[in-house]
Amino acid sequence: MINCIWLQNLPNLEIIDLGGSTKLIECPNVSGSPNIKEIRLNGCESMPEVDSSIFHLQKLESLTVERCTSLKSLSSNTCSPALRHLNAFDCINLKEFSIPFSSVDLVLLFSVWDGNELPSSILDTQNIESFCFPISDCLVDLPENFCDFVLLTSQHNREDDPFNTLDKVLSSPAFMSLKHLSFYNNPILYEIPDSISLLSSLLSLTLNSVAIKSLPETIIYLPELTVVHVYSCKLLQSIPALHRFIALSVWDCESLEKVLSSTSEPHDKPNICFIFLINCKKLDPHSYQTVLKDAIDVIELEAREYSEYGKNWKLFLPAMPGFENWFHYSSTQVSITLEIPSNLLGFAYYLVLSQGHMGYDVGFGCECYMDNSSGERICITSFIEDIFLKIPFTDPDPSIHMISDHLLLWYDRQSCKQIMDAVEQTKATGDVNSTSYNPKLTFTFFMDETLYGEVAIKECGFRWIYQEETVSSTISKSDDEEEIVSSSDC
Repeated sequence: MINCIWLQNLPNLEIIDLGGSTKLIECPNVSGSPNIKEIRLNGCESMPEVDSSIFHLQKLESLTVERCTSLKSLSSNTCSPALRHLNAFDCINLKEFSIPFSSVDLVLLFSVWDGNELPSSILDTQNIESFCFPISDCLVDLPENFCDFVLLTSQHNREDDPFNTLDKVLSSPAFMSLKHLSFYNNPILYEIPDSISLLSSLLSLTLNSVAIKSLPETIIYLPELTVVHVYSCKLLQSIPALHRFIALSVWDCESLEKVLSSTSEPHDKPNICFIFLINCKKLDPHSYQTVLKDAIDVIELEAREYSEYGKNWKLFLPAMPGFENWFHYSSTQVSITLEIPSNLLGFAYYLVLSQGHMGYDVGFGCECYMDNSSGERICITSFIEDIFLKIPFTDPDPSIHMISDHLLLWYDRQSCKQIMDAVEQTKATGDVNSTSYNPKLTFTFFMDETLYGEVAIKECGFRWIYQEETVSSTISKSDDEEEIVSSSDC
């Protein structure tokens, strides 16, 4: 059993990691190691205090005391000018906090605070990048332009209704200039107050493990809001009609049934990036078809109206019955050879992925080759697209667990343009009549994921985007399709 650790003079030491030392009762003196940049004391449950020598380190950049449940005080008259990350998450007995910060872009993480007032060292700190704190009345004292990112955890007293407190906090000066707001792990926060509509600078909103039943409809009035993340909100039942160019991510919300269609007019320059509805298996059929229709409408709008300045687009949702009616061609093989139809402006790709675990850094890609009139095979494009975004501070799991097959639909503007330009160039320079000749293209789809290897591509295909709308929005087609098809089959 190790109760304490003595460090000798180690002038070249840069990292100390004592995480998980549950029996450690005395924090080591580090005065003999002046080059330390990072100290990890997370999970040192028996350690009552942090040695003062730590705060005298001039190169210290990061200090983690997360889950140090015996820690009662973090105080010092001095502090490293390089310190920019302090994590005191789940320090349930922390009563005193006084550190004179001097660095810029500071990250301060507290999930528990049992005081009625904010520590003066927080109120006097400027240029904070990220700030995590429980929902508390004392947050109204934060100064204007306090920070860009705030993460609000559950209040200390779980018996208090957080709604009224949150209503006052969101109306306070510090939140008027806020750009990113997150709520994390609050099992009694059933509703977000309408005062959230006052956050005119808000770019992103995240709700993780919160008891809400619906997203607040007032967020549609936030002029800068472009990203909404909702994770593990088990009681969430509906999502209001958000503007179609808000990027929406909903994961593991097992009660979600309704996603309402947007009736808003699109922006002059679309900001859409993605819609993810992962493991939302209870979506009613109407909402499911609505999401698909809205996605395809936006993709075709991108291709027709914003071809020069538009963005890539992604949709990820369970592969439920009826999705196949929205696509012109499908195959159970990952390599497809076909002639694309004439009068084509572009296309969107789709994949059906099997259930299982994937890493957050998974990528999906496609290689495209063309056989010209001389029989020569030319590589037109090969690309890989990163799909997922990791949520900071609140999502330590490096994997995604899909509990069913999922549909991935994406539009890649650059690769689409490369392929269509190559086709048109080949037709224009070929020896045959360019109006009737369509070169054969071979598409090979793949996924780049080495962490788990559980997920496979079960199906892939295309949605054609025509120069003019020559086909109906939904498509009925036969199940008898060959791997090589001509444009007349579409």
